[in-house]
Amino acid sequence: MEPSALGIDPLLASWLATLPPGVSEHAATLSAIFNATVPEALRFLRRGVKETVTTVNPNLVASCFNLMDALILAWRRPDGGPALSADERNALGAMLPSLMLFSVVWSLGASCDKAGRQAFDEFFKRCVADAGLGLPDGAMFPAELSVYEWCYDQSEAKWVEWMDTVPEFKCDPDRPFSQIIVPTADTVRYTYLVDRLLACGKHVLCVGETGTGKTLNVANKLMNDMPADVLPVFMTFSARTSANMTQDIIDAKMDKRRKGVFGPPAGKRYVVFVDDLNMPQREKYFAQPPIELLRQWFDHGGWYDRKPPCAFRSIVDTQFVGSMGPPGGGRNPVTNRLLRHFNFISFTEMSDASLQRIFSTILGAFFKKHFSDAVQGTAEGVVASTVQLYNRIREELLPTPAKSHYTFNLRDLARVVQGMMQGDARSVTTPPALLALWLHECSRVFEDRLINDADHEWFRAQQGALLEDAFSLKYDDVVTADRLVFGDFLVPGADPRVYAQITDMGKLVKVRGGSTRSRAHDGVSWGTPSREGGGGFERAHCCLSTTPWPSTRPSPAFSGLSPPPSLSPPPASCAPMGG
Repeated sequence: MEPSALGIDPLLASWLATLPPGVSEHAATLSAIFNATVPEALRFLRRGVKETVTTVNPNLVASCFNLMDALILAWRRPDGGPALSADERNALGAMLPSLMLFSVVWSLGASCDKAGRQAFDEFFKRCVADAGLGLPDGAMFPAELSVYEWCYDQSEAKWVEWMDTVPEFKCDPDRPFSQIIVPTADTVRYTYLVDRLLACGKHVLCVGETGTGKTLNVANKLMNDMPADVLPVFMTFSARTSANMTQDIIDAKMDKRRKGVFGPPAGKRYVVFVDDLNMPQREKYFAQPPIELLRQWFDHGGWYDRKPPCAFRSIVDTQFVGSMGPPGGGRNPVTNRLLRHFNFISFTEMSDASLQRIFSTILGAFFKKHFSDAVQGTAEGVVASTVQLYNRIREELLPTPAKSHYTFNLRDLARVVQGMMQGDARSVTTPPALLALWLHECSRVFEDRLINDADHEWFRAQQGALLEDAFSLKYDDVVTADRLVFGDFLVPGADPRVYAQITDMGKLVKVRGGSTRSRAHDGVSWGTPSREGGGGFERAHCCLSTTPWPSTRPSPAFSGLSPPPSLSPPPASCAPMGG
């Protein structure tokens, strides 16, 4: 039967029949909330909301029921166990309307993008108000904030903001940058949903654009905040991943339970995290063998051994968590026959408030430990200005056929902050000195990709405007030298290296004479590729940000802070010393 002909009423009826004692008595209330919100919400989603990955109605409805099962898991009693007391039944009955509304929002409303969530928030509040459900006081989301900003605290029986559910975070400035995870409302709610669904034995799929924190948050959750009986297994798909490779990796982790049955060690449970789920190449008729292998497990509980007699291997006590970006750019659409088994959680782009919290916390802790009081006070302004610059770049400098590399994401924002944390406290002692470093790092990360004079002039104008608005300084007040150059190679043999501004161009040429040659060409200094990096560029970064780079290629500017992306070969035998 076609899903459109089947409808969603049979799904509701079958779920209501599975409700445990204490919940089943309130089936009429849950059914009324469902019928008042879900059909209208599905029509709204299909009418004008953009989803990160396309979903189907039965999957969204099943996701709603899965999340509701996860939320009432603590109230289930094992067979033969003690029943709920009268007080517990009354408390649970009062919570159920709120839990049902929460489940609808984080199933049907969890698959859309950032703009779609704003529209869904307005729609959902209006839908509940018009339905006349007669909900108890406090059952509906508070009106002050979006429905996505609230979590229902069952211990307190009330709505609380997401950040109130976690303890205050203290940043360790000595921890490696890539290992610092600052909790925000976004990360807290996604982690909460993953935790609840995994505890209930459901499969989760995290979808979102590059740089939204899918892999980082899920991996951190699985590694550091799971029960002792959960063993994480990590896999990453690529375009070259095959079904045999996938089967071999998973089979290698399994212990034999009995004949034909395999799983984790006794008393344990595997959670397999598959990153970049939609990367495998499609065959001629659009099948993706690794995906089809996983689908066989979801549908039939295992797969066949490839060695004769090719017996069927049942895989037990295993769950899957996946993450993937939207189709495009090397990522492929995935069959709904696999996706129907997952609960979707769309990781949207972080709000400006979340970005401000993350990078202000990291940069503020670093400045507090290493820099003077005068410099510490600029952390908030520097981060706010960086976020504004990032937003303007993404709005104005869009990729075109001639500028296909004009793609910017949150990793670029992180590189600016990471670069500022390389600054030397002995040379950065005043706010103007810090702002010179900030201008340089912004140029290193963003401006070095620009390929024409108009874009460079626009970028400089933005920098100047931000300096005046946030710090009441002009560009010339901060950059007093002819060129804004930073590097960590001016003191040969220094350990640790000192990343500081370079004002003596003669000394720069002398120190770098072994691997750098200076020549008169529109005032640009040129350097050869590093011999140590196998064709990569020198870690010591030198950005001549007052002169636009040649238009032949974007400058590959990195300071050893993170691996550079794949780059085209440098022209001739020289390349700009990219910042």
